Amino acid sequence: MKQKGRDFRPNLKPVTRIELTETNTKLRWALIVVLLAVAVVAIGTGLMSLLNTQPGWQTVEVTASGPNCGGDFKFLYDFSDWGSSATAKNKELTGLYSEAAQNAYRLFSPDALEEGLQNVAYLNAHVNEAVTVDPGLYPALELLAAYDDRHCFLAPAGAEYDRVFLCENDAEAALYDPARNPRTAQWLRELAAYARDPEQIRLEILGQNRVRLWVSEEYLAFAEENEIGTFLDFGWMKNAFIADYLARVLTEKGFTHGYLVSYDGFTRNLDERGGEYTFNLFNRQGTEVDLPARMRYNAPANLVFLRDYPMAEEDRWHYYTFASGQIVTAFLDPEDGQSKSALSNLVAYADGLGCGEILLRTAPVFIADTLDTAPLEALAREGLFAVWFEGETLMHTDPGLVLETPSGGE
Repeated sequence: MKQKGRDFRPNLKPVTRIELTETNTKLRWALIVVLLAVAVVAIGTGLMSLLNTQPGWQTVEVTASGPNCGGDFKFLYDFSDWGSSATAKNKELTGLYSEAAQNAYRLFSPDALEEGLQNVAYLNAHVNEAVTVDPGLYPALELLAAYDDRHCFLAPAGAEYDRVFLCENDAEAALYDPARNPRTAQWLRELAAYARDPEQIRLEILGQNRVRLWVSEEYLAFAEENEIGTFLDFGWMKNAFIADYLARVLTEKGFTHGYLVSYDGFTRNLDERGGEYTFNLFNRQGTEVDLPARMRYNAPANLVFLRDYPMAEEDRWHYYTFASGQIVTAFLDPEDGQSKSALSNLVAYADGLGCGEILLRTAPVFIADTLDTAPLEALAREGLFAVWFEGETLMHTDPGLVLETPSGGE
């Protein structure tokens, strides 16, 4: 909804109105049938106009046989500059990416306890202890602590919502949905009171890859009573930080001519050549999702696309759509532990910031009862820009944003 009171929009013509008609958009679907094919259009070919003109662009696949996060990402790389060495470089990159995808899966897992693996599960198993975590995980934990993120402490609430997402029919889902089950809603409020309070739980950064997950005696007693074993988890935010981790591994080895994008909206650009990219701007109104516009941006900007509706088959782990059209999501508010979104779409992007930091700065705006545009305007003054829709009106905070309207034939 539009914010009441003072108008914080900059006097830089930040509003562009685009009517959603069949003449300017090809994509209009009933929400319940928006599946993987749509996501490919959204986060694959629609991302880069360069793919149509650079024959050197190829998809790099994970070849590892063990558990990995490769299925969550699309990784494209431009081998044009390698000439006759492209085949060898592709093999080298595939091996590096495959190993990184395996490591990322293990590092960010709240369940994988292995000897010698200092990951998220290890941290949860050593509450109130100063522990050394893997150097690949440490930067993500530093960011959580720096922004005093409380979403990561809603892991027990996320487990409750997993029950909803796994349901096969509305009757079953209604039993677990806090919006329909007062007892669950009350329990989540009790849990959230602990999760949002730094005096009950916090992450302490001690330097040199050492951290402490501090939990009060009171919360530990509540956890024991309610069989809570996981206090911290990246949850739905995980792929933002994994994208940053993969980018660090790849760029440290000199692979900087590609981009990574996850099915759930996190785009990490490795390309330092300054090429122009395009990104689809979707909008949901009711049970329909439209493609009213595309935005152009220059590498190496990174993007975060938050949405309150499913677009990919994998989204079944984070969304449940009732026949009424109501959508339950994994975006939980630390105030009460319940699913909420202030708007249907929010795209945020910046140069010099990873997906994790962009997400931590914008998530509080998205996960709220109503939209407050003032924080988005403040972030724009720091070079972090946002695009969103208010009804059929496209709003943005970037005075230099270039938009294009898809033609009926695109």
